[in-house]
Amino acid sequence: MSESGKRIKILLHGESYHAKVFSEQLNRFNSGIIEAEFYGTLTNKINYAGFDIFHLISSPLPVLRRLVKYKKSLIYHWIGTDVYRFSNDFFFKKIIKKILINSVGAFNLVVNETLKKELKQLGISSKVLPLVNLNLVKNIPPLPEKFSILTYIPKNRWDFYNGDLVMSLAKEFPDIDFLILAAEEINHKPENVFTYNFIDDVTELYNKVNALLRITTHDGLSKMVLEALSFGRHVLWSEPFPHCIFVKNLDDCKKAINMLKEDPSVNEEGKTFVELNFNQSKICGDYLSICKKLF
Repeated sequence: MSESGKRIKILLHGESYHAKVFSEQLNRFNSGIIEAEFYGTLTNKINYAGFDIFHLISSPLPVLRRLVKYKKSLIYHWIGTDVYRFSNDFFFKKIIKKILINSVGAFNLVVNETLKKELKQLGISSKVLPLVNLNLVKNIPPLPEKFSILTYIPKNRWDFYNGDLVMSLAKEFPDIDFLILAAEEINHKPENVFTYNFIDDVTELYNKVNALLRITTHDGLSKMVLEALSFGRHVLWSEPFPHCIFVKNLDDCKKAINMLKEDPSVNEEGKTFVELNFNQSKICGDYLSICKKLF
C-alpha cells in the first residue's frame, strides 16, 4: 500500500508494446501497492476519475490535452522516435508542442540519458526511467569458434539503420560472419552475410556471435543492446553507453572490429552493469518512488 494505505491506480496508454508490458511488470513487482491498467484505446466507457495517475508512453500529444481536464497527475514517457520527431519539427510546430507539454504540467520521463539531454535542449526537463523487459541469463555462453557479428536492419528502414555501412563492413571483413536480423532477403549480398526474418527470441543468435553492431540515425534505449550485454557480448553502438564501444562511422567500426578480433573476450563488466541497473525490481521500485511523489 501507499503511505496513505490506498493503492495507486495508474492508467497506462500509448505505444502498445511498452505500455502493455510495463503494466504487467508493475502489477507483478508492486502487487498490492500499484494497480496498473493498460488501455490500447481511450474511450468514453473508461472511468477516468477512478485513476490517480495517467501514464502516457509516446502517446500522440493531443491525448495530454484530452486527459488534463480530469485533474490527475500526468506522466509522459519519451522512448526515442518521439524525441526525434519533436526535434525535427518545423519551428512553430515545435513551439506549439512545447507549450502544450508545459501547460498540462506533465512529469516527463525518458528511457536514457541521451534523450534527457535532447529534451533539455528543447526546454523540457525529464527524469530517466528505462522501459525494458529482459530475461537475464545466469551464465555467459561461450564465444563461437568463428568471429561473428549480429545487427538489426529492418528491410523498410535500411537507411535509418545504415544498411550500406554494414554491407561495406562485410566486404571489408570476409572472414567474419554478419548476421542481419529482420532484413528478410537481400539481393547480391556478400557470402558472409546471413539474413533472418524478425525473431521474438534472439537468444540463439546471441550465442552465435561475438558482438552486436547497432548504428542508427537516432536511438532510444535499445533492448537488443541490453540483451547482448547481458549475454556478455561486446556492443558497437552509435550512442554513448557504459561498457559499449562508441561508433559513428565506417572507420570507427573497422577499428573496433579489429580490436575485438585481436583479443576475443566476453564482456563481463557489461553483463554486471545490466544486471544491476536494468533488473525489473529496480525499475519498478524507482517508478514507485516517482508515483508516491505525484500521488
